Amino acid sequence: MDVKSKVGPITAVVVAAAAVTWMWVGGNGVTVSPTEPTPKENTVSSQTAESQLIYPVQAKTLTATSIEMHLPLSGKTQADETLQLINSYPGRIIKLPIEKGQFVKKGSTIAQIDTRTLKAQIAQAGLLVKQRQLELEGIKKLNVQNLTSKVNLAQAETDLASAQATEKALLVDLENATITAPFTGILNTLTVQEGQVLAAGANIGTLISINPIKISVNIPQNKIQQVTLGTQGNIRLESGYTAEGFVSYISATANESSRTITVEMQVDNPGNNIPAGLTAAVEFILDEQKAHAFSAALLTLDDAGRTAVKTIDLDNRVVILPVDIVKSERDQVWVRGLPDNVNIITVGQGFVSAGDKVDAHYQN
Repeated sequence: MDVKSKVGPITAVVVAAAAVTWMWVGGNGVTVSPTEPTPKENTVSSQTAESQLIYPVQAKTLTATSIEMHLPLSGKTQADETLQLINSYPGRIIKLPIEKGQFVKKGSTIAQIDTRTLKAQIAQAGLLVKQRQLELEGIKKLNVQNLTSKVNLAQAETDLASAQATEKALLVDLENATITAPFTGILNTLTVQEGQVLAAGANIGTLISINPIKISVNIPQNKIQQVTLGTQGNIRLESGYTAEGFVSYISATANESSRTITVEMQVDNPGNNIPAGLTAAVEFILDEQKAHAFSAALLTLDDAGRTAVKTIDLDNRVVILPVDIVKSERDQVWVRGLPDNVNIITVGQGFVSAGDKVDAHYQN
């Protein structure tokens, strides 16, 4: 019991001595770590943060090149002239010297109407004209001698004019009874046959001219300013036939539904080998302009939703510049809107934004 009673006071003395010793040592040489970093540590931390804001990318310097601008569109071949042949004189067809699909020269007869009765009427009208002329001459002699009135003289003149008009009308009918080609072309359709009786105004067929052949193209309204009279176009048909043409006509009005403007070109077709109604690929040759070429994968969108590309300025910071695509090829696009010499990011552009600083490694 005596020993146990002494252990408690001894333990308390030892603990108190240890605490005093620790306090003395702590105040004489042991330094507690400060809460604020030293200036040296601040510098290292700042440099580390700065290095983390510089993004490594690959870039390439591009120089603008003058290129020949093309405008590819789809068109169709059309006849240069098309005419519906209409019969003017009623009667029976006695001759059809030209068959459907044949070549016709200007002035050639396409259909002949029976004119036997008409010719007899013309002969009769001619004799009546002579009679009226003799009657007028007699009235004039009597009028000089005051043996007839001026009324009779006027009536005789009227009768002669009426006879002459009848004769002239019959002669016009004789001319219309022979349907001729007003221009050189092809009798594309023939809807009548020999022996058929036609009324005035009946359709005979269609005459077309395809030499030269016309190429019709609808130009989008935002491209029409690039095409003028005389603009060259390269034409290619599905058959492989190629030709060059020049714009000869630009419509003054736009199509109300598609808002496109029709332009036409003419191409020589001496053998009439190119039919109308075919699809034609037309590539208009426009003025040269400066542009940059690179992969379409480098294109992006700016904040306004415009097509753009990420570039690097003199301070090695990212600048997003809007561009306009002027030409597309299989492995690259041509754009305008960039400075003549520009550094574009080729690898890593997806990880940087406008204003970011980059460490660019340039490709050859």
